[in-house]
Amino acid sequence: MRQTLTAFELRAVIKQTAAYRNAQAILDGEWAARAEENPLFQAPITVADLTFARDLQAVEPSEKGLDFDDYGSVQKWIAANRQFLTTDDVAWLRQDFD
Repeated sequence: MRQTLTAFELRAVIKQTAAYRNAQAILDGEWAARAEENPLFQAPITVADLTFARDLQAVEPSEKGLDFDDYGSVQKWIAANRQFLTTDDVAWLRQDFD
């Protein structure tokens, strides 16, 4: 796994864009709380959000939240966030363990 962010990701971090906030919400376990704040618009998590979150975690490891390298952590996270995930998201999360 690479240990750097892409130019897009780095720019998103600097500007604190929606893509960055989405990735950070995934890592902080706050996606559901964000959805509750605006019940009229509950966007599903995308593979792009998950990819950005994984890349952020690679450059700044954290003890909290989703550990993309641990099967148990991924399964637990999927179960807790199932309502926000598409089948593509689940397949992407499990791809390294199949």
